[in-house]
Amino acid sequence: MPDPDVLPRRERLRAETLADIRRHGYAQIAAGGPAALSLNGIAKAMGMSGPALYRYFASRDELLATLVTESFEDLAQTLEVAAAAAAAAAAAADGPAEARLRAVAGAYRTWGRTSPERYRLVFGSTYGAGDLDPDRIIPAAARSMAVLLAGLAELYPGAPGPKVQPPALRREVQRWGRVRAGDQVRDPGVLLLGLLAWSRMHGIVSLEIEGFYEQVGIDPGLLFDAEVQQLIAQRAQR
Repeated sequence: MPDPDVLPRRERLRAETLADIRRHGYAQIAAGGPAALSLNGIAKAMGMSGPALYRYFASRDELLATLVTESFEDLAQTLEVAAAAAAAAAAAADGPAEARLRAVAGAYRTWGRTSPERYRLVFGSTYGAGDLDPDRIIPAAARSMAVLLAGLAELYPGAPGPKVQPPALRREVQRWGRVRAGDQVRDPGVLLLGLLAWSRMHGIVSLEIEGFYEQVGIDPGLLFDAEVQQLIAQRAQR
């Protein structure tokens, strides 16, 4: 977003109103899930008329697509910052290559725990698939997956991942990598490992933010770390 401090007054007021609308939208989603998102409800909470709010977002779907895109971009930026910091620290101290992957995985879990309403919006509903606005949502989603895949690939640079069978699965994984995972990693074995790793990490984080592990007496942090360690061991296999 443009810096509100340097915008003309009219543009600054519009930017502030847009930020308020998004903030109320996230609050509605946190309280009742994506189905609770209501432009009329937001307008009422902000003391605006319905027609006035529609000057900012033409429809509920347009606002929802904006929130999904913004959430994916926030996650991607979080992972990119964590990856860059870990890579710099490892280079300075001649640390292990796995430090970047561990940092990315940890940042993913932290983002889900601190932004559960955004996590549920993009990963706990169908909206994250991008149908509302593919041109915005899919590239935003691909950014975060690209960070995870880069961390996997850099554990053993140039080393191929496990062979992917059957051929139909290999083709699907490669298509997913091109369209929805940043198209930076081409090895089907690494792509499949990244997809499976995300699926397992997502399962742990999803159960954690719903309070499941508290009920069964398992420390989700220890479980998550064990999953990351298993991922690193799998990457070492040829």
